[in-house]
Amino acid sequence: MKARSCFQRLVLAGVLAMAGTAQAQGVLTVEVFANSAMHITPVPAQGQALPYKLSVYRLDALQRIETTLNQQLPQKEADARAWLQANQARLKREVTPQAVAAANGIALAHHYKIKRLPAMVIDRKAVVYGLTDVGAAIERYQATRGASAARGRAP
Repeated sequence: MKARSCFQRLVLAGVLAMAGTAQAQGVLTVEVFANSAMHITPVPAQGQALPYKLSVYRLDALQRIETTLNQQLPQKEADARAWLQANQARLKREVTPQAVAAANGIALAHHYKIKRLPAMVIDRKAVVYGLTDVGAAIERYQATRGASAARGRAP
């Protein structure tokens, strides 16, 4: 029974991978801009390759980092200073990359002139708003690009 279930999962994963490849044909990069409450799909599993480079930017990440740190920080100033001193190396190691990634996401959103969330920038050319499914956003982009080409316009 377990072998059959495992086999079914492998077949399903293969079908999904082929569908993703066909779906994203010609797409090289997808940059997703969302907040932490938005569930973006697909979320690739460890080691799973997508047919495009996927970057997800949570634009509320800096506020979440601040909230998390404030929850850990003791209330008294002297205790807080001691806690920060004791945890400085760990915080630098863990928080700095998160803060840099969050700041980069905010800068990119500003560069692309993102007006609302969720937004997906495909191949640094087009913004698709309102979708949390990357595959659906790619399909919308490709359909729009195909319609533009049919009318004789560049996408």
